[in-house]
Amino acid sequence: MNIKFDVDISPEELRRLMGLPDVQAFNEKVMEEMMTKLKEGAEGFDPMSIFSGSVGNNMDFAKQWMGMMGGFKGKGDGK
Repeated sequence: MNIKFDVDISPEELRRLMGLPDVQAFNEKVMEEMMTKLKEGAEGFDPMSIFSGSVGNNMDFAKQWMGMMGGFKGKGDGK
């Protein structure tokens, strides 16, 4: 038996449905800080240094998430 259904929701609704945090304010703050440092011409400025505290652990999570989502690829369409 195969069951197929389509869900028509916005990215914002999907984010909330999955329980993911709203990172829009964080993203705006990071971009502001990065642009300020780039405009000032900060010597040796590494844009990734802004994320160094939070990205490290999240990269493992992102890899696991993509692996899990990749497992769903092609399910239900006979592939």
